[in-house]
Amino acid sequence: MNINFPILAILFCLPAATAGAAEIEINPGLWETTMTRTNPMTGQPITETSIECVKDKTFDPAGMMQGAEECNLVEDKLDGDILTYRMQCNMQGGQSIIDGQFQTDGQTGKGNMHISINAGGMQMKMNMNWTGKRVGDC
Repeated sequence: MNINFPILAILFCLPAATAGAAEIEINPGLWETTMTRTNPMTGQPITETSIECVKDKTFDPAGMMQGAEECNLVEDKLDGDILTYRMQCNMQGGQSIIDGQFQTDGQTGKGNMHISINAGGMQMKMNMNWTGKRVGDC
């Protein structure tokens, strides 16, 4: 996949691809995305907008996990134009649970991710919400 994290999170950490994983079609091209995430330390919102060229025609959560042997897609479901997924990562004695949802009609997209991290007895949560729109060809 050639989608980096900001567009990935918006359109739609990390070799553990799941055979038969659910995929949702996306419209390749230039996408503008706005993501708001909470700072896990302060709880304050941080909003960023980016424009990127998306070349892939589909998105599947298992593809997000390329190169992260500690992470596994434990659930994914496609219901119409809504893809819901859950990932679990176990790293250095800690565990992260990532619940996400992505919806697209081809020209626009929206979604969210809720990340819960438990490491060394410390619990942190981070939420991300995004919207995106296709603004043209690459």
